[in-house]
Amino acid sequence: MITHRIKKGFDVRLAGVAERSLKEAAEPAVVAILAKEFLSIKPKLLVREGDKVRSGDPLFMDKRDRQTMFLSPATGTVTKIFLGPRRRLRRVEVTQEGNEEFADLPAAQLDGGDRASVVAAIKAAGLWQLIRQRPVGKIANGEIEPKAIYVNAMDTEPLAADPVFATQGAAEDLQAGIAVLKALCSGKIYVTLAAGSQPAEYSGLQGVELHGFEGPHPAGLVGTHIDRIDPIRAGEAVWYLKAQELRMLGQWQRSSQFPTHRVVAVAGSQAPERGYYRVRSGAALTVLTGGKVLGDQVRIVNGTALHGTAIEADSFLGSYAQTLTALPSGGDKRDFFGWLLPNFSKQSASRSTWSWLMPRKEYDLDDRLHGGPRGIVDIGASDRVMPLDILPTQLIRSIQANDIEEALSLGLLEVTEEDLALCTFVDPSKLDFGKVIRQGLDLYETEG
Repeated sequence: MITHRIKKGFDVRLAGVAERSLKEAAEPAVVAILAKEFLSIKPKLLVREGDKVRSGDPLFMDKRDRQTMFLSPATGTVTKIFLGPRRRLRRVEVTQEGNEEFADLPAAQLDGGDRASVVAAIKAAGLWQLIRQRPVGKIANGEIEPKAIYVNAMDTEPLAADPVFATQGAAEDLQAGIAVLKALCSGKIYVTLAAGSQPAEYSGLQGVELHGFEGPHPAGLVGTHIDRIDPIRAGEAVWYLKAQELRMLGQWQRSSQFPTHRVVAVAGSQAPERGYYRVRSGAALTVLTGGKVLGDQVRIVNGTALHGTAIEADSFLGSYAQTLTALPSGGDKRDFFGWLLPNFSKQSASRSTWSWLMPRKEYDLDDRLHGGPRGIVDIGASDRVMPLDILPTQLIRSIQANDIEEALSLGLLEVTEEDLALCTFVDPSKLDFGKVIRQGLDLYETEG
């Protein structure tokens, strides 16, 4: 294993780590597929309310690529279809009924089959959206061949699920997934792990190159891995997916059935029952919160506190979420004397609080900004936590000025929202770096 040491960064130490015990979650009465999660698609409904569906039957497809299907994770009846502005599909809900039945989804023909047929098989199996592409960070374009594929089996985000723990005992599925990826790419398949770990499920994988990363967050992000292993150059593209997503590819390849379950870590100081759960994809959140609908004083995040989506307590598990985080909501509460007190209960990347004296303490932080958005104040806070060779503040300025050429020269295509999420945490100007980066990438696609 090749080891890389990341020096720049910062670990947000939140209280409420998920206990390392795997349990079976209760079966949800209702599951849902959230079409709004998939940034690059234009969904077209294939079902109506009242239709009966099996696990693996298509619910909607991408109008721009009619081979790409989005499948039902459960057997039952389509009970609700939610449309947003301009009648754009937002969500499809399926109520479970009767015994589970699976649609037949033929595995990819890897021996003697051509690459196009493998791509078509994955799209028909409803798994193509698991494979994403850099630059831009959207669903991969199957018509181009990437120079490499990255499988991320580590995560340094606060309270994030441990991918190795979540895929324990899945060596055969992981190897089958690697075989599918090798049919898509003649280049290398990189698997990234936490340095020093040698899990049996990964050390025995054939046809991959293992890399270990150590250091503070964002040492566990795929953008950091690409930058250290083999940076993207002009005209190149790489694909990436997470370890559990590789496992799902392998499960389908071995069984010819849609993989309906995944492992999710429930974490955060406000989570009623912290731990790892094997749960049906798209499940209602109540199956992960002990049947409780958490109140207004709790912020629930599909994903992690740094790079996740805030959702309502009666919502559903996201298609990409492997962590469900429950944090206290600060509301309109204000602290006595604000930042004038030592603030032993807050963590800061600067020495504006005394958290630097307690490097191992965990903090029960809420969702307040502690101030409103203001003009950009460049004091180097983002540069100190950015291990990539870019200038975050200057990049944000160029995007806000709609200067796409300067943004490209400053490294726009090297990053996505998650790469700059830590900059949002440390920024004194309260800027949402991720939102601006996505605006820049969308502008690039429009003008490019």
